Amino acid sequence: MKVIGIVGSPRKNGNTNILVQQVLEGAAEAGAETRNFFLNEMNYRGCQGCGYCKSHDKCKLEDDLVELFDELASADGVVFGSPIYFGQFTGQMRLFIDRCYSLINADFSPRLPAGKKAVIIGTQGAPDAAAFKGVYEEFGGQISNFMRMDVKDTIVGIGYHAPGEVKGDSEIMERAKNAGLNLFK
Repeated sequence: MKVIGIVGSPRKNGNTNILVQQVLEGAAEAGAETRNFFLNEMNYRGCQGCGYCKSHDKCKLEDDLVELFDELASADGVVFGSPIYFGQFTGQMRLFIDRCYSLINADFSPRLPAGKKAVIIGTQGAPDAAAFKGVYEEFGGQISNFMRMDVKDTIVGIGYHAPGEVKGDSEIMERAKNAGLNLFK
C-alpha cells in the first residue's frame, strides 16, 4: 500500500502539515509506504484552460505536478491538507485542484483508478466548527465524483493560529494518527 500527503499550507511547521504527518505516520505503522508533497515548495502553475488534456492523457504543462500526478495515480490512499485562508483553501491548494482537471476525460469520467482512500485535513483560526463546513463537503464531493475516491474521514483543527499549536491537542492528534492506521479497514 502507498499513501501520499498533499499539503497546501505555506507553513512547513504549521498545523495542517503536522496533522497530515500524523495520518501518514499512522498509515506507515499499518504497513504503508508514505510520501508527502509540500505544494509551497513545488514549481507549478494553474490550469491554462487550453483543453490539451481532453485530447491527450495528461496536462500540457511540464512542471512539478507531473511527478505528483504520477504518484497520485499509483497511490492507494491520499491525505489532502489545507488551512482555510479567507474562507477557502489556500491558493497553493486551489492551483493544484484546478490542475486536477487533467485527471478527468472530456466526458468527465475519471482517469484515476477507482477506490482510493482519502482523508481531508483542514485547519482554521475561526473558532466556529461549522464556519467552513461547506468547503470541506464540496471538496469531498469533488474527489468522490471526479476521482472516485472514498473519503474515509475529514479532520479539522479549529481555532489554531500559531504554527505547531495543534500538537497540544492530544485528541485531534490521536484522531489523525488513527485515521492513518485505519485507512484501509
